[in-house]
Amino acid sequence: MSGGISHRKDVEFLEGCSPPLVERNADEFKRLRDLLAAADEPAERAETRTRWKSEGSARYESRLAEARKLLARLAEGYAKAESSLRAYAYALATAKAHYANGRATERALADLIHTKGVPITRTAQEAEPMRQWEDMRATTGVLDFLAELTMDVDDIRDEANRLHDAAGGDFHLAKTTERTARDLCVHGLKQAYDLLPEFRTGFVQRVDIAPAVAALRQEAAEAAANPLTRLSGGGPKQDYYPTAGNEIVSPALRDIRLQVANLPGAKDSYWNPPSNAEERAAWIRANKEVINAAARNSGLPPDMVAGIAWQEIGGQPGILDDLTDTIRESFDGPLSPLSPENLPGRLGGDPDHTSFGPIAIQIRRGAEVLGYDPDDLTDQQRSMVEEALQDPAQNIFIASEYLAQLKAESPFAGVPAEEMTPEQYQELAARYNGGPGWRSDDAQAYGRGFTNHLDEARNALR
Repeated sequence: MSGGISHRKDVEFLEGCSPPLVERNADEFKRLRDLLAAADEPAERAETRTRWKSEGSARYESRLAEARKLLARLAEGYAKAESSLRAYAYALATAKAHYANGRATERALADLIHTKGVPITRTAQEAEPMRQWEDMRATTGVLDFLAELTMDVDDIRDEANRLHDAAGGDFHLAKTTERTARDLCVHGLKQAYDLLPEFRTGFVQRVDIAPAVAALRQEAAEAAANPLTRLSGGGPKQDYYPTAGNEIVSPALRDIRLQVANLPGAKDSYWNPPSNAEERAAWIRANKEVINAAARNSGLPPDMVAGIAWQEIGGQPGILDDLTDTIRESFDGPLSPLSPENLPGRLGGDPDHTSFGPIAIQIRRGAEVLGYDPDDLTDQQRSMVEEALQDPAQNIFIASEYLAQLKAESPFAGVPAEEMTPEQYQELAARYNGGPGWRSDDAQAYGRGFTNHLDEARNALR
C-alpha cells in the first residue's frame, strides 16, 4: 500500500486514550484563563480609577501594573495550552476511529485465516492476526500453526491480503494522525510554558501561605462559591499528584491514607461477603461515613458510590481473589506451557485484571487511579496496590475516584453531583462495569440492576 502499513502493536496504546479526558483538561485551562481574566477586571479598576498621592502611591501603581502584566502573561499561556489540548483531543478521536476500523478488519482477517490453521504455541496464540497471516503466506514460517506445512492457503490468499492491507492501512492512519497531532500539541504546550513568568525563590523552602493566614482562608472560603474556582461537575480542587515513578507509595495513595486515617474504621468480611439484601444494607450502614467522605472527595453523589457498592460487595470471598491471583501469576512467564488467559473457567485472565477488595477493582485499574504505571509496576508497587484494594476504606476511595474518572469521560462530565439524572446514574454504573464496552448487553444489564437496587442503597446510607 502506498499509504504505508502499521501493525496493531504500533497503536495499541490508543485503547487507553480518552479524548473526553483531554477535553476535560482543556476545559481546566480555560477555567484558569477565565479566572485570571475575571481577576484582571478589579485590578484594572484599581489601577485606572484610584486617585491618590503619597510617598507610596508610585510604588503602588508600579506594583499594580506589574501584577496586571503577570495576569496577562498567565492568561495567554493557559489559553495557548487550552487550544493545543483541544486540537489534540479532536485528532485523538479521529485516530481512535481509524484504530477501531482496523480492529474490525483485523477480526475479519482472524476469522478467515483460522479456517486454515489453528495456532498451537503460545507465540502463535499471542501474535496479532496480521502477523499470523504474514507467517502463513510466507514460504517458511516461524509461528507454529496446526498442519502449517501442508495447509493450502491459495484459495484465501487474495481476500486475506486485502484484509491485511486494509487493517494495516487503518492502523497506519491512526498512527500518523495521533503522532502528528501529539507533536503539534507538545510544541504548543512548550510555547504555553514559555509564556508563563518564571518565579525564582532561591533556596527558600516552599511555604503554604494560604492555610497559615486567617484572612486568606476567609477569602478562599468566600471564593469557593465562584464557579470559576473549580471545574463544574468535579470534586474539590486538590494538589497535583505526579505519577509515582519508582516510589513504592504513590502521592495519591498517601493522600487517601491520610484521609482514611481521620475516619472510623471500615468494616468488611474477607471470608464471607454479604450474600443477601439485608447483609448488603448492613455493610453500607457500617461504612456510610467512609462512603460519604469518598464521594465528597471525588465530587460524586454519595448514593452513586453506595449503589455501586451494593452491586459489588456480594462477590467471591477475598481468599478466592488471592488464590486466583496466585495461580494466574504462576502461569505468567515465558516457560509456562499455558498462558494465564487460557486457564479454565474463572481462573483464566491476565494477572493485572484480577479484581480485589469488597468493591471489586482490577489491579491495573487500581494502579492507574493511584498514579502508578500499570505497564511498569514493580513487585513492591503491585503489592502496595493489592494491599490498598483489600483494605475496605481505601478500596471505597479508589472505587469512588475511578467513578469520577469515568464521569469525566462522559457527556455529563460538567453536571454537578446534585443535578445528575437517573439516566446518568445508570449510564455511569454501566461505564463502571463495562469500561469502553459499556454499551454491551452485560454492562447495560449491570446498569439496570444498579438502578433497581438504588433505593435500597440510599436507605442504608441514611
